[in-house]
Amino acid sequence: MEVSKITAIILSVVVLVAFLAVLPTIITSTTAAATAASTDYSDVEAIIKLIPLVASVGGIAVAGLIAFQAAKS
Repeated sequence: MEVSKITAIILSVVVLVAFLAVLPTIITSTTAAATAASTDYSDVEAIIKLIPLVASVGGIAVAGLIAFQAAKS
């Protein structure tokens, strides 16, 4: 393996770990926002509760894209 591929794989793992470190903050914030919105707007609450899912898919996709580009080249 080339050094650039190893570096890209390590970067992918670092991105994934950094994202997972931030994820509890995202979940806590969206829970608080959903609780505040649930008094008047239940549809807004449902959309707010989707934010952690979208963030999870985005973080995993970025880490996967970095790893895929490293393996491809």
